[in-house]
Amino acid sequence: MEGDSFIIECPTCAVKNRVKVYKADKLPVCAKCRTALVDEDKNEAHARYSENFKKFHDLPDIGLRNEE
Repeated sequence: MEGDSFIIECPTCAVKNRVKVYKADKLPVCAKCRTALVDEDKNEAHARYSENFKKFHDLPDIGLRNEE
C-alpha cells in the first residue's frame, strides 16, 4: 500500500485530485478550490481501512483463498 494514491474528483469544480494518505484528523481538500473532497465519516472510514491494511497485508497466504 506504500506509495499508493487515490484520485478523487472535486464535487464543485471537477478537478481530479491525487490523495496519497487518508488521516482521520485531516480532510482532503481540492487543490484548486479548497472544497472538501469527502465527508468526515467517509474520511474516517478510509483512514481506519488504511491503518488496518498496513497491519495485515504481509500475512502469509495459507491456501484458503479461491484460485479462480
